[in-house]
Amino acid sequence: MIAALGWLLLAQRVEGNYNAAAASEESIAMNFVQRKVLPRFAELPMLSAKSKPWHLHNYVGFCHHKAGVYLLSELWVLSFMALGAKKSDMGMWMQPCYSPQACYSPEAPIQFWVDMYSAEKAQRAREAAGKKGLRVVGIVRDPISMIASAYCYHHRGKEMNNWFFFPARLLLLLGPKEGLKFVAEHMLPMMENLTSVFEHQSNDTFRLDYEKVVASSESFDQQMDQMIDFMFGDQIDAEERSKVLNATQWADLHRHPRADDHGNDDACEEEVRQYVPTLPPDLLSQYRSYQQRLGYATA
Repeated sequence: MIAALGWLLLAQRVEGNYNAAAASEESIAMNFVQRKVLPRFAELPMLSAKSKPWHLHNYVGFCHHKAGVYLLSELWVLSFMALGAKKSDMGMWMQPCYSPQACYSPEAPIQFWVDMYSAEKAQRAREAAGKKGLRVVGIVRDPISMIASAYCYHHRGKEMNNWFFFPARLLLLLGPKEGLKFVAEHMLPMMENLTSVFEHQSNDTFRLDYEKVVASSESFDQQMDQMIDFMFGDQIDAEERSKVLNATQWADLHRHPRADDHGNDDACEEEVRQYVPTLPPDLLSQYRSYQQRLGYATA
């Protein structure tokens, strides 16, 4: 099993060896997916030696803080592992790069990018792919939910060295009104990057909606069907498609509930949302604009 999954990094935060890597627990979620999920797939039979989809296209999965980083990282790894991806096929990058273990193999055809994808970087990725072409999957969440989630997450002491919220330890002391404002201000560049990708969406980019993925198992499967069709199309046969769909279902918490260290107490997020109208008018206007540009209700 270890040999089959050796391309994944060990869960450093579980072993207590935090150092710089623990500065962004959520951002390095791929490093500990194997411990929680992937052992279930260690005995998958090897597929045929025909060309794999990543031989034909470059792939980029991208996410931004509190839009479902851990969720997409699970889905990304599970999808490609089900098709026989190897360590040499996979790469990961983030900004800032908290540790060498979190940034590796920038030339690999399957990439996972955290807190850095934007319309500008999308164009660079297309140029790098050239005639091979690009397939991109990004996860989106209501911007107001993202900032409420970020406050609750950091207020309970997670990722205290996160660069985007420096000094993040201040959030331990701030109440929901002041803390929401702090988070909203610091997440503006990230929100602009996320919005810039999807307000003028390209045919090579698939939007995965966080709210639909987590709503129910039925909604989860609908999103997975669409994502798999987009990513692989007729490059995989019916048997392979079934393997990918079955693999992704392990990330569905309705089917497989488990402790989620990256989630928040619903009551905390609900309380924080009550303070959204108290944000400074200019700041609130920006977030309403992000909601509108991404297709979310602004009321």
